[in-house]
Amino acid sequence: MFTDMNKGTVQSLGLNPLPRSKSLQEMAYESLKAGILAGRLIPGKKYGELELARELGISRTPVREALLKLEAENLVCFNPGRGISVKYFTKKDLEDLTELRWLIEDAAVAKIGGCLSTDQIERIEHILAEQEKCVRGNYDESIFLEIDRKFHLSLIEASGNKFMIQTYNSIRDYFAMTFRGALSKKGRVIEVLREHRLIVKALSESNVDMAIDAVRTHLINSKSIAMSYHDAYANNRTPPGVAVDESIEFDSENQR
Repeated sequence: MFTDMNKGTVQSLGLNPLPRSKSLQEMAYESLKAGILAGRLIPGKKYGELELARELGISRTPVREALLKLEAENLVCFNPGRGISVKYFTKKDLEDLTELRWLIEDAAVAKIGGCLSTDQIERIEHILAEQEKCVRGNYDESIFLEIDRKFHLSLIEASGNKFMIQTYNSIRDYFAMTFRGALSKKGRVIEVLREHRLIVKALSESNVDMAIDAVRTHLINSKSIAMSYHDAYANNRTPPGVAVDESIEFDSENQR
């Protein structure tokens, strides 16, 4: 902005304002949330605010502000005098989340099954290709899960139901936390890709019944394995590592 001395008016120079750097609270929130979703901060385990602050290399205040935001999202719990703990989902929670996820994705796929545009199908195919590329290269669980979230969200977004999208977005972090363990089964990553391919194939062929069956099978398989993971976790209190075949091979007919 500058002042035109002849006209006495303030005019814009057309420059973009400098971006403001993120606050410590925002950076702490993002780091802690990433740790929760990746399983580095273990559900049910107690953590002290000072311990987390030291780990992040900042003072306690922004960490507490970040934790309050995470508490509002139901991702952590404050334990008076005993620090905080990451939300621990019970088997009943997992059952309820699966039921809700089933209702949303089932309805979305039933709605979009026969009316997706070429652009929408190509977008979903592109996301699947991203996920396959992630597995072919240096597998990173966090990246795989993020792409997985994009894949399922793309189905909901294609429905055009803003309330369905809003509901799904509000709980998708819970899906990541509860279903991440399903990947601990050896070979499950490849199974997920195969199940996703069947969903995409059905949608591209406008086969509604096939698409619904493919989504249901995918969710049933994920739930079953996640339940087994939950039992193992409950007994050991330490989540098992993700087991992925090092020599991953794809069906040649599905190569893109």
